[in-house]
Amino acid sequence: MEKEVVVCIIRNSKGEVLLQKKTENYKPEPGKWCLFGGQAESKNINKEIERELKEELGIKLKPKFIFTKKITIKKEKIIFYVFLDRINDLSKIRLGEGAGFALFDKKELKKLDIAYDVRLILREYFKK
Repeated sequence: MEKEVVVCIIRNSKGEVLLQKKTENYKPEPGKWCLFGGQAESKNINKEIERELKEELGIKLKPKFIFTKKITIKKEKIIFYVFLDRINDLSKIRLGEGAGFALFDKKELKKLDIAYDVRLILREYFKK
């Protein structure tokens, strides 16, 4: 059976991407930079991404679905439902998970310690 995960690529007006830094005890990839989102608890992926973003950012967003990405990690098949949204005012964010967050431009993303699945998702996003 495949695990279903919702994630959101959040950008600002400059095109920078907002990422979350995972804590050092986070499994499976501690301390890595990730997209905001998480495992879907229902089949309604639109509600799931809104729930995840509210939990993790403390704000309500209405992201748009952009593509699906299937990735196998350590024999586990995962379907990622990828959404897109914009945010410019980071002052309203109240981080509910992780060690922090920051904006990065495309060049900086290449140098970051990003989770494997997130790197694949961002690569596909920037190809489009």
